[in-house]
Amino acid sequence: MSGPNQAIGLNGRLAARWARRAVDRLRKERVEIDELNVFPVPDGDTGTNMYHTLRAAYLAVEELTGPVTLPQVVAALAEGAGRGARGNSGLILAVALQGVADALDGVTVATPEAMAQALELASARARQSVARPVDGTMLTVLDAMATEAAEKAEDGANLIELISAVRLRSRSALRETTGQLPVLREAEVVDAGSTGIVELFDLLYATVTGRTPQDSMLGEVTRSPRIVHQASADELEIVAILASSPASTDSEETTSTLAEALDELGGTSIVINGPKVHVHVADEATAVTVLDHLAGFGIVRLDMEDLRLHEEEGETHLVAIVSGTGLLMHCALNGASALSPDSGDVRAMTRDIIAEEEREVIVVPSSTTVLKALGQVSGAQVVRSRNVATLLSALAVYDPFAPSGEIFADMTEAAAGTRVGTIVSAEQLALNPPTGALPVIDDAPGTSSSPDSTPDSGTASDSATVGMRRIPLSHPSQFYRVFIDGKVKTQSTELTTLVEKLADRLLGAGGELLTVVHGPGCAPDVLSHLRDWIRKSHAQVRFQDIDSRDRATLLIMGVE
Repeated sequence: MSGPNQAIGLNGRLAARWARRAVDRLRKERVEIDELNVFPVPDGDTGTNMYHTLRAAYLAVEELTGPVTLPQVVAALAEGAGRGARGNSGLILAVALQGVADALDGVTVATPEAMAQALELASARARQSVARPVDGTMLTVLDAMATEAAEKAEDGANLIELISAVRLRSRSALRETTGQLPVLREAEVVDAGSTGIVELFDLLYATVTGRTPQDSMLGEVTRSPRIVHQASADELEIVAILASSPASTDSEETTSTLAEALDELGGTSIVINGPKVHVHVADEATAVTVLDHLAGFGIVRLDMEDLRLHEEEGETHLVAIVSGTGLLMHCALNGASALSPDSGDVRAMTRDIIAEEEREVIVVPSSTTVLKALGQVSGAQVVRSRNVATLLSALAVYDPFAPSGEIFADMTEAAAGTRVGTIVSAEQLALNPPTGALPVIDDAPGTSSSPDSTPDSGTASDSATVGMRRIPLSHPSQFYRVFIDGKVKTQSTELTTLVEKLADRLLGAGGELLTVVHGPGCAPDVLSHLRDWIRKSHAQVRFQDIDSRDRATLLIMGVE
């Protein structure tokens, strides 16, 4: 067998070829890598997460046109991986790729010194991104690879010799992980994420040397007893993309501060890469606290997974567009990628999800405004949901394992069949008045109905024009208006009575489930009264309430 071609270097064309080969190998091997997964939790998805992350990276490379340089390819890989990273392992891989991209910026053909610097920065960035690094993980293997590369570069090795030595060291470092982490030692397996790293570097060696891709190391490491994954991990996984990155380009201080804050709030397995944050929490109560903290940066996208379930991917992927951390969490826990229309370009984010998904995509908006903003979304089916309540009805019937056309029809029917009522305060009306003039309703004698007049009790600065009249803003919480299916029906200063009457009216035509979505402006005693009234007056009706944690929402009802 002939030796490697020492004249071959690493340029943009070969880097793109490596990425394509890497995606293909991880696609074939992800299940075997999944079966090794016992840390940080035995959720059996490390290989799958790394595959989807690398696939997103390569899709970004495919968008490049014309002759490509090495910096262009690795920058595209890093950008795509950062955008599509999944899970703990995927996010660490994305961070490492960003380190490689930054180190190779301006390097047309990689030299041994440039490769050593790239691995060193990749290792350092990956370790910095993890709040509590431990040995026996991807970080340890990356450290070993970087150290080996630095030593070989210092000894004067050429690029092929350096990559060959790093490849061998990555394999030995992988074997060592079993003894470095107690949970791996007990399971008698190597680290799953590190296995993915070794596989990727194997392919880099094969690509740069011009050899046929080497046999996978999985044949060796999977001889150990495989883990039967039990649903014992009492954890939820949160992956959030923020509107503003917690880290500046000049300092890691803000990222460190965020990691410390999440740790204090009960988060574990914390990894931060620019605007993307990965964290595990013990329960939904902790998740709410963590998400409220992240909301300070603006949450653009939220994905969550109950790590106890170990569910396989279905035939479709759902995108829900909602406001408020409570609704974002509710949708994410029900299998959707939840996007916020308040913190980002939902049309662009939806397109990104469609591009990274191999499955059919179904989109459910929470308002006609969002529906119009989406326009014609190529590659996805859009449920014509007009309200949060109709979105929740569609979400309730969503089955990711059902055929795409069938479940889309079911969701559309559920949304269309939901009767909706909304209660808004005068303050909300002033900020976002409904389209069209509302009927003139005088609350007190002597109050003018002219849009240019001011109530006797206040000046122009104490009021706001709503529809065709001014509403005093000195006590905005004491004035409420009811809309049913978008049409104004009544108004009152007594919220508890208004809520009861709205529920009675919506249930007048029948219904089995009453869903109430409320915001921080709706007092707990109002909901408690409604719950008691439903139990007495409509005993056959199931009642559920969802805290949207959205200040723009007072109360929304849906009956189905």
